[in-house]
Amino acid sequence: QPPAGLPLGAFIPCFKLLTEIRNPQPANLFVFIDVHEDEILDSLFGIPTVAYGAQNQWWDIPANRHGQAANLSFADGHAEHWKWKVPKVYTSLPQTVLPQEKEDYQRVQDAVRQTFN
Repeated sequence: QPPAGLPLGAFIPCFKLLTEIRNPQPANLFVFIDVHEDEILDSLFGIPTVAYGAQNQWWDIPANRHGQAANLSFADGHAEHWKWKVPKVYTSLPQTVLPQEKEDYQRVQDAVRQTFN
């Protein structure tokens, strides 16, 4: 875990080279996700990582406008249309993940780099 007192960006692992992508593999790591139109406030999509320690919070909400789904592109170049089990409704940020949407949350979280190693 990164030292305390660092800006939030220090808790968000990233890849600098395509060849560094291993966890998750390029076919499982999203590079673009369609964000919910009611909560767009910057150019980033954030979700808590293991390194940050916060769980069960949406920092940004995935889009819900394509038949209760969002479009994602992945590091290997393919795209997918993910249908959500539960509609995504913006109420506030951060937003607690409801028990019924845990499966959707975990799916998004699994497609993000979670650790610094």
